[in-house]
Amino acid sequence: MVILMLALLVSSTWAEVFRDDFNDGDLEGWVVKGEASTENGELIIGFPPPDAGDIVVGLLGVASKDYEVTVSVKINQLMFQPVIANGANIGLRAHPRNENEKRPPLQYGLSYNFLLGRHTNRRRGIGAAIWHVDKIVRLPDGRIDGVHIGNKLLEFSPFAFEMDKWYRLKVIARGNRFQVFVDKKKMLDFLDNTYTEGRIYLSSGHGNRVHFDDFEVRWGDALVVQPQRKLTTTWGQIKSGFR
Repeated sequence: MVILMLALLVSSTWAEVFRDDFNDGDLEGWVVKGEASTENGELIIGFPPPDAGDIVVGLLGVASKDYEVTVSVKINQLMFQPVIANGANIGLRAHPRNENEKRPPLQYGLSYNFLLGRHTNRRRGIGAAIWHVDKIVRLPDGRIDGVHIGNKLLEFSPFAFEMDKWYRLKVIARGNRFQVFVDKKKMLDFLDNTYTEGRIYLSSGHGNRVHFDDFEVRWGDALVVQPQRKLTTTWGQIKSGFR
């Protein structure tokens, strides 16, 4: 009886799941900012001009406090840029605001960014950075003319990953604790209280080219921001099962 109760408790912790292997060739359930496509059953993000900033593929309709995200990542091109979080990124927990088509970067510019890529000192590794609004420029009448996004590196672990090789990234966010794994090996484990709930996305940019595959996110206490898109699903269901 005790074992059964524990099993029920564990299964209810992650009540929702969304999976996408990108084999169907579309990005239904995602919003794309920039150049992204699906080829040969993979999501490919890049190449933008090096000064174009990040390309974002965000998961629509889901905001939550706790996530467990897993995705396969292969970096085909990695340009060096003296910016934090330059590489293949999993973004978590931006502020849960409505979709802002006029200024989509604001949806993803306030978040934790977990990357497989380069630090500003050119070291390869796995890192965690926080993105935030650094400055808002307003016109004389009060309208917003521009938003400058700043960032801060929270943790970085050197890891000599290889180009054109698949790695399995996993990020667990529960409360204010964040853990990052590469191929089941724990690389980062830290506490931070800056953002308490929000969305999820994949990104790259600055001249990089990154392949993603076999994406899965599990979350608890999900807040369905856009329920008409039917993104919350039960265990065992995949994207093709709820068109």
